[in-house]
Amino acid sequence: MKKVIAFVTGGYSSEAEVSYKSAITMEAEVDKNMYDVYRIDITPSEWFHPGKDGKRIPVDKNDFSLQVNGKKIVFDAVLIGIHGTPGEDGKLQGYFDLMNLPYTTCNAATSAITFNKRYTVAVAAFAGISVSNSVHLFKQDNPKGAELARRVTMPVFVKPNNGGSSIGMSKVNRKEDLDAALQKAFKEDNEVLVEEFISGREFTVGVFRKSAEIIVLPITEVRTLKKSLRQF
Repeated sequence: MKKVIAFVTGGYSSEAEVSYKSAITMEAEVDKNMYDVYRIDITPSEWFHPGKDGKRIPVDKNDFSLQVNGKKIVFDAVLIGIHGTPGEDGKLQGYFDLMNLPYTTCNAATSAITFNKRYTVAVAAFAGISVSNSVHLFKQDNPKGAELARRVTMPVFVKPNNGGSSIGMSKVNRKEDLDAALQKAFKEDNEVLVEEFISGREFTVGVFRKSAEIIVLPITEVRTLKKSLRQF
């Protein structure tokens, strides 16, 4: 018997656009012979399943279920495909924990910590991992580039503190361009993290848990195009 999977996409931030692009690939890779997949769009105004006739079928948030053609649909698990809040910051994970529904990401606490860049840096530093020198800024303090320039060594990365993508992020090479980078980042979040640039190669290693076993994926080197990130 097929498992019934809820594939959630969308989100509450500007990263929803990234979520919808990822959804195309993720949906195509799900084995339809093993799973019945229902796409769930989560937006600030509603949670719904886009039916085949184009009608939006609302999600019952009391138990995360659907009513499709007079039949109640309940799910065995959730495939989370949301970039940004509430899919990467622990909010949905906490909700699904309350519903006793398994999901494909790390737990609520880990999601909340890693979504917040400042928290992540702090946890890594406390664990003895070398991290870049950084400055944590708040929008209400109206920080200025000239003051920031006295606290960091150029070049730096200016990024929204809470976010899962590179939206709002800039690499800044000149002190006189810090104000523009700060304005860009503060459009996405009320907190900004400014980190000094570290020169070197970048690698990523994905891991996931299957039952009691930890599966380590191949080591991947990240190589970016110079024009892929806005620079000042």
